[in-house]
Amino acid sequence: MNRSTIFNTLILLPVIWLFSGLLVVGDGDKPMVALVVISAITSISYYGLQTTRDNLRHNRVLWVVLALTAYGLFSHFYHGISSREIRALLMASVMLICFPRELISQRLLSWLCLMGGISCFYMAYYYGQYLDIGRGAWPINAIPQATMSAAIGLIALSLSCNKNASHKTIAVLAFVISTAAVLFSQSRGVWLGYFVTVALMIILHFRSLLLTKKSCLVALLLLIMGGFALKPVVEARIDETQYEVNQIMSGNFTTSAGLRLQMWAIVPQLVEDNWLLGLGRYHREKFNELYQQGQASETLKQQNPAHYHNQFLDRLVKSGMVGVALLLALLSVPLIGLSRASHQHRYMLSSIVLLYATASLTDVPFSHPQPLLLYIFLVSCLTTSSRKH
Repeated sequence: MNRSTIFNTLILLPVIWLFSGLLVVGDGDKPMVALVVISAITSISYYGLQTTRDNLRHNRVLWVVLALTAYGLFSHFYHGISSREIRALLMASVMLICFPRELISQRLLSWLCLMGGISCFYMAYYYGQYLDIGRGAWPINAIPQATMSAAIGLIALSLSCNKNASHKTIAVLAFVISTAAVLFSQSRGVWLGYFVTVALMIILHFRSLLLTKKSCLVALLLLIMGGFALKPVVEARIDETQYEVNQIMSGNFTTSAGLRLQMWAIVPQLVEDNWLLGLGRYHREKFNELYQQGQASETLKQQNPAHYHNQFLDRLVKSGMVGVALLLALLSVPLIGLSRASHQHRYMLSSIVLLYATASLTDVPFSHPQPLLLYIFLVSCLTTSSRKH
C-alpha cells in the first residue's frame, strides 16, 4: 500500500462510516466526530490548504451549512436547540471545508451505495422483522432510517446508467437492496416520496438510461421476487392507512395520522408571538399553555411531541422564519445551475432534494443527525462535481 492510498483512506474514514456504522448505530454520530477530525487533519497535512480555499470559494452548499451552523449556535445559546443537530452541523462544516471532492469517483460511490444499502437492509429487517421490535424502539427511528435507505436507492438508480458493466451491476444491486429496506421500514411518507421519485426518474429519463436489456431483466426479476416476499408487510401497512383515514373521517383524531393533523393545526398558535426566531426548547411550555386553554387535546398532550412531524412547521416553531429560510436554502441551493450539469448529476441532485422535501412533509429528516449528514454530504459532493462535467 503506497503513501497516497494510506492518506486517502484516512481522509475517507468519515465517508465510509457515513455509509455503514452511521446507518446502524443509534449514536453513530458520536464516533464520527473523531473520524472527521482525523480526516480534516490528514487532508490539510497531505493536500495543503488549497483544497480548503477551493471549497470555501466554490462550494455553495458549504456556505449554506456554515450559515445554518452559525444560526444553530446562536439559537443554542438564545433559546436552545438540539445538541445532536449542532454537532452534526459542526461536523458537516469541518468535513466540507477540508474534504477533497475528487476522491469520490463514480466507482467508489457505487460501492458506498451497496455498502449503505446492505446496512440499511440489515437494520430494517433485523429489528423490524426478525426481532419484531416496534419502529420507534429501533436504534435509529424507522422514518429517518427509511429516508436514508431511499436516498441511497435513488443515487444507486442514477448510477445504474453507468456504461461500465461492473459499476452498473453494483448500482442495480444497491438499488434493489435499498428498495427492500425502504419497504421493510413501513414508513408511508417515505414510500410516497421514494416511489414517486423513482417513477419520475424512469418516465422522464427512460431514453437516457444506459441499462442493457440483461440488466433490466435482472432488476425486474429481483423487484418482482422482492415484491412477493414483502407483500404481507405492504398489505398490512395499506390496511392500517385505510383504517386511519376512516377514523379521521368519522371524527377520531387519536390515530397516528390524526395526531399529526392535530400537531399541524396548533402551529399558528405556537408561533403567533415568536414567528421570527421561534421558541427553541420553550416550545413545550407554549404547548402546555395551549393545552391549559383547551386548544390542544388530552391525547396530544399525552404524546408530549418532541417535534411536529413536518420539517417546515417544526423549524418554524423552534427556529422561526429565519430557520425556515435557511432550510429552504439547503433544499434549493443544490439545484442552482442544474441545467448545466450532466444528465446523471441532474438526476441524482433533483431526486435527493425531491425525496427530502417530500419526507419533510410528514417527518423531520433535517433534525436527525444521520439523514442530515447524509444529505449534506451527497448534495455537496454532487453539486461541486457537476460543474466539472
